[in-house]
Amino acid sequence: MTTTAPAEPFTVRAFLLGPECPDTADALAGPLHGGGAVRGLLHGTRPLTPAADQAVEHELAGSIDSFLSLDIFDVAAGGWRRHAALTDAAHRTRATPGSEEVVALASHEITSNHRPYIDVFLDGVKVGALDVWLDLLFRINGFVTVVRDAHIVAVRSGQCVLEARLTVQQILLAERQGRLDLPCIWHLHTPLPLLRDQPPPPPPPAPSSSVQPTQVLQRPQRIHGPHPGP
Repeated sequence: MTTTAPAEPFTVRAFLLGPECPDTADALAGPLHGGGAVRGLLHGTRPLTPAADQAVEHELAGSIDSFLSLDIFDVAAGGWRRHAALTDAAHRTRATPGSEEVVALASHEITSNHRPYIDVFLDGVKVGALDVWLDLLFRINGFVTVVRDAHIVAVRSGQCVLEARLTVQQILLAERQGRLDLPCIWHLHTPLPLLRDQPPPPPPPAPSSSVQPTQVLQRPQRIHGPHPGP
């Protein structure tokens, strides 16, 4: 018996910088250096050597890179959990276990904005924070899903144009617009819950029974003691 390992998630990093990028921290450190992010952040403090500046830039780039591990499908799923047609289908299929609905959606957009930040310390004293802005815009057409038991279990078709933009301190680090083929990119190895934050409905009441409990009737027994003596 052979098993197929699930495909790796398609991340924001892979979309923005390319799946073959050898070192994403190096790719981000260049724009950080060119925009003078570290110099602006450390302005007014004790100046660092060029080697120290470069080391700080590389560490900041590594921290920024950690924010790019988001799975693109998970990001889009957050928008679908708020889509009325899908949540309605989720409620209906959950009310009828085992039922399934095919849901075709009109053209729609999903916007996802992320605002993490990185605190920077020099000699144990905080000198500032690096504001990171990651903006994602999905433009989706022809989206057809299969909903079963309040979960998306399959994506049948659809086209998506994704726009991604990454900035730090208003310095553009990376941006890209590209087309994604939904069935090819988003393989559902695990069904996607649509009502994740909503409690399940209460279980149906147990059916009432018209059978009355059996009553065991016992006849009174006469207890014979020893005969009295003469």
